[in-house]
Formats: sequence, structure tokens, C-alpha cells
Amino acid sequence: MSTMTKQIGENLKSSYTVLRVCIKSVTAVLFLSALSAGSLAGVGEGQELYNAYCQICHGVLGEGQTMGKPLTDAPANRLTDQELIDVITDGRAGTGMAAWEGSLSEVEIFDIASYIRNLQGKPALVLGDDDSGPSDDPNVIAGEMLFNSSADCATCHSYDEKGGSVGPSLDGVGSRLGDDALLQALMNPSASIVSGFGTKEVEQEDGTVIRGRFRNDSELAVQIQSEDGRRWVTYFKERVTAVRDSDESVMPDTFANLGANEQQQLLAFLMSL
Repeated sequence: MSTMTKQIGENLKSSYTVLRVCIKSVTAVLFLSALSAGSLAGVGEGQELYNAYCQICHGVLGEGQTMGKPLTDAPANRLTDQELIDVITDGRAGTGMAAWEGSLSEVEIFDIASYIRNLQGKPALVLGDDDSGPSDDPNVIAGEMLFNSSADCATCHSYDEKGGSVGPSLDGVGSRLGDDALLQALMNPSASIVSGFGTKEVEQEDGTVIRGRFRNDSELAVQIQSEDGRRWVTYFKERVTAVRDSDESVMPDTFANLGANEQQQLLAFLMSL
């Protein structure tokens, strides 16, 4: 083989190597671009799927409707990524939430869950992320124990679908009110009574006075919610001495009677909701 022929061969081999590197580089760029576009498409596809199947019950922005709970409130925000996927996949027994397993693929359910995270103002869904679990703040933990035990708040108020109904639900109360307004509501609950939770007094013929949250006040009767919140009691006006409006909340002054440390704990828990 001549020297010239060998040189041509070496040049061709070198050019082929450069061409292979270029092809690999272009392929890698196209792959990464497709991956990025796929990630964005997943959220977009999730939105399309959400609009098609979910918004009729949960609202366009996850605000909730008559048939479906909000997807942007505190209980929904506290769900881990896997819990959110499980709810969409398996539904929830005893509620109107259907199981979508079989109707939607795993990828479609994942895309819907990712879009719901977008509605919540969170990053894209990532499995194995434990940051959305219960708080590990000692004050919050102690405050939740107080709420459900000695402070007896859970008898009247609910959070995360647990508790009573005599007072308003406290899901999201921290973001709705802020520190100062929440502290004011705890220290002086009669200063601002939430609409729908007003109080009436029913004075019976024996002098007994019943106070409580009311509804369906008509010319004939008024209904007062029992202290345990489990039933509504009807009082016919012709059978009682008087029915009066009250500007005092039925909420007791429990918070004002707590020690400073317990107050901080309970406040920390409520702000975490």
C-alpha cells in the first residue's frame, strides 16, 4: 500500500470518528429536548385530563364545588405525592370520589397529580418526597395535642375532616387570618363572629336559657345546635318565653385561660393548618 493511500485511509477514519461524535451529540441534545418537552407536556396533558374529568366536581382551579372538596386547601396540601396518586387511583370510600384505576393509565393519573400540584403552587410531583408530611415542629405537635385533648377545641371545630361542626372549620385558618387576626379571634371570639355561626338565646317557661348556634329561624320556630354538635333541637316560639339574638359567641374563653407556653403551642398548630 502506498503512502498516499494510507494517508487517505487515516483521513477517512478520522472523519468517520468526528461524524460519530457529532451524531451522538445531536442525539443527546434531541433526547434532552424531548425529555424537557415531555415533562412540560405531562403537566399540559394533566391539565387537559383534569379539565375533562375532574373540574366538574373540584372546580377549574381546584377551589371545590358542591360535589367535590377543594384540592388547594390544607388537607389536600398535606397529602404526600404517593397519597395523592392513591386517592386518584383508588378513590375514597364513603365519598363521591371515584376510583380512576382502569379508566386512566398510570401515566395519566401521574399527569393529573402533577397538575394538581401546580394548582397548589408546588413544584412538579416527585415520588418519595417526604417534605409534605406532618410537621416535626415541637410547638405544632404539642399544640395539636392540646387542640384534641385538654383545650377541647375538637369538640366544636374541625380540621383535616376531623372534629365538630359547632364552630367553623379551621382548615387553612392560618393563611386566611394571619397571626394578629387569629390571636384576636382566640382572645375575643365575640369580636367577629363568622357568618352562619351566629348565636340565639331561647328562654324557656321554667326560666332555663338555651344558647347556641342557630338555623332556620322562622315565625313558628328556631333550631339550636346542641352543645356536642350532633343534633339540631327545634323550639316552637309559642311554647317558650322568648327568643333573642345574642352578640356573644358560643366559643368559651379557653385560650385566654391557658398559660403563655400553651397559648404559643396552640397558636403554632393553628397557623400550620
